[in-house]
Amino acid sequence: MKKFFIICILLVSTAFPQEIVKVMTYNLQGMKPGTDPETRLINIIEKLKVIDPDIIGLQEINESINGGGNDNQAKRIADSLSAFFGVEYHYFISFTHLSWNNQFREFVGIISKYPVEEEGFLSLIPGVFPRKLVWNYIYTPLGKINFFNTHLSFNSASVRFQQVKQIIPYIENIEAGNPGIATILTGDFNDRPTAFSIRLLTETGTDTIYISTFAEMNPGDPGYTMPSNTPNVKIDYVFYKNTGSLAIDTSIIVMDQPYSGNNFCSDHLGILTTFKEGVVNLDESIDLQPDKFELYQNFPNPFNPTTKIKFTIPTSPQSPPYQGEGQRERLITLKVYDVLGSEIVTIVNEQKTTGSYQIEFNATNLPSGIYFYQLIAENFSDTKKMVILR
Repeated sequence: MKKFFIICILLVSTAFPQEIVKVMTYNLQGMKPGTDPETRLINIIEKLKVIDPDIIGLQEINESINGGGNDNQAKRIADSLSAFFGVEYHYFISFTHLSWNNQFREFVGIISKYPVEEEGFLSLIPGVFPRKLVWNYIYTPLGKINFFNTHLSFNSASVRFQQVKQIIPYIENIEAGNPGIATILTGDFNDRPTAFSIRLLTETGTDTIYISTFAEMNPGDPGYTMPSNTPNVKIDYVFYKNTGSLAIDTSIIVMDQPYSGNNFCSDHLGILTTFKEGVVNLDESIDLQPDKFELYQNFPNPFNPTTKIKFTIPTSPQSPPYQGEGQRERLITLKVYDVLGSEIVTIVNEQKTTGSYQIEFNATNLPSGIYFYQLIAENFSDTKKMVILR
């Protein structure tokens, strides 16, 4: 007896609930003596409750040397947000060096509202102090994201350039083993947008360059992040590399108001970037004119019970370079298989013309596990893995 599957083939322009992921970068200024760090941290937490970021890349996280970690600033932030929102916030930190005349231990870290499946770090070549890049593989409502955060050397442009040269291949290696809908890199880079270290990320000349999200969404606005009371330089960034289906929605400067008088929570301002599902409107496929067949990773993944699968059909050599009369149709087949190779269901089996398509697959009647979906069209065939997680 065959199971019944609800499979909806949707035009991408069809309305469905919009999920977002809010990402923030922020340098806490640690527990710098003379800055009333306890009051600053209390006000940082209160402002974060209003901003409500989902993932935060933090720099200059401090804890007392003899405090046993209980006063670690990242821990206190995560615990406070967990208690306030009723959701467990995960925090991951990695020690870098002793700070403020060796009075405190300093870390770089990540706080996530969403489950973290893997985590790790890369030790960077040191300047005056050791530096690190930290990584979380995060399962968000939009799909899995490779999230990285760092704090580069403050005193040497050449060291910062070498640190970025380390970061790029490390991220590519992580991406190869941990596919996701996007890679996000946050941090205090201690360099302006025109610096060689930043240009190494943003001017690589490939289709996988890192986009500075604030600059992308606010052309002409310098987005200064330091010093907080009279900002005149930009050294903090939320970078984004699209490896699947994620798009920038907004990017703004936050933590830019004093908590009292002229007292700011840190000497840095923060950046908050909101990401949304990156979908292609079929109404625009005339202009897009895909140049090859392509099957994309489903998102979200893992999922329960629905996920979206996108594929593109190129203009054929025998067809005119436009959508309309005379455009040749090709037979497109999209099927789902279990781990034993048994066919579960055929999602698409019909003639389609050039364009970008997205379908929604509802696996309500399937158990948890690993499945594969395969697209076949003319001499093209591609298969990708998806996971149902109840």
